[in-house]
Amino acid sequence: MHRNNPTTRQLPGPLDLDRDALAAAVHAGRPFAARDALDRRVLSRHGLATRFTALHPGVYIASYARPTVADRIDAAALWAPADAVLAGWAVAHLHGEKWYSPRECARVIDVHSPRPLRATPGIRVRRTSRAVPEADLRGIAGIRTTSAARAAVDIARWTRGADAKVCAVDSVCNSSGIGLDDVAAAAGRMVGQHGVKSAATLLRLCDPLAQSPQESLLRLSVARSDLPTPTSQLEIYNEYQQKVATADLGYEREMVAIFYDGRHHGREEQWTYDLQVTAILTDMGWQVVRVATGMTPGIVIRHIRAALERSRRHLGY
Repeated sequence: MHRNNPTTRQLPGPLDLDRDALAAAVHAGRPFAARDALDRRVLSRHGLATRFTALHPGVYIASYARPTVADRIDAAALWAPADAVLAGWAVAHLHGEKWYSPRECARVIDVHSPRPLRATPGIRVRRTSRAVPEADLRGIAGIRTTSAARAAVDIARWTRGADAKVCAVDSVCNSSGIGLDDVAAAAGRMVGQHGVKSAATLLRLCDPLAQSPQESLLRLSVARSDLPTPTSQLEIYNEYQQKVATADLGYEREMVAIFYDGRHHGREEQWTYDLQVTAILTDMGWQVVRVATGMTPGIVIRHIRAALERSRRHLGY
């Protein structure tokens, strides 16, 4: 999986084996392979032993450094052999996933390997007798990884709980820009592997447009109720065709807009903006439903149902 592996797409990066770049990475407090640093005389053995700390066997970082998630991913890539493939949440993180991957990657990095590897803290080896298909291999910043679609399938089959699986797939798809067809195709290349059938079955409940796990859970609550299916990320325009807002969920015909207000909505500037949007939509004849953390599914569904009934009465149907 090393960055100089000829099977990966080489992109400029801080761990390239150019001596100057390697030296810059070493002294900037980023992970490096000890053998590379010693062979290129970037460090002496004494310097390595006294000023640096081992993250994994053969992979070091400056003793003063506090490894970031990106550092942990780089360190795992440097530790793993050339035929290993970075997988799961680490791949999602490289695609910008922000809800789960920082926490998951701080705990452990998943690596697919066709052969047994000695365990090391912070890396979980997913031994597989079936090689990752070429269609599901990618190179990101010089690191050999699975595709985002394969990562979505892997994460779903490694995650417990149906709702958690759906939220995970939504988040990976949203951050990477892939569609459910891509995930289904990746799952099709994994038929027979543990957990794939369950993950593929749940795809009908997923929606890549969901911008947070809370939105995904809200959508799942609505799906379990007797309410009609709403539209995700419904864009609402005024009479001059200017976009007023994008509702997390909405019913365009009934003019009901549903927003999930996360913690950041408590900030004064966001709170003021939300009030302005609600006022404008109300003046336009929309029913606005705002859902906040802590509201039970029963309360949320009753709130949405009441908004739909009010709107239907007002619109005369």
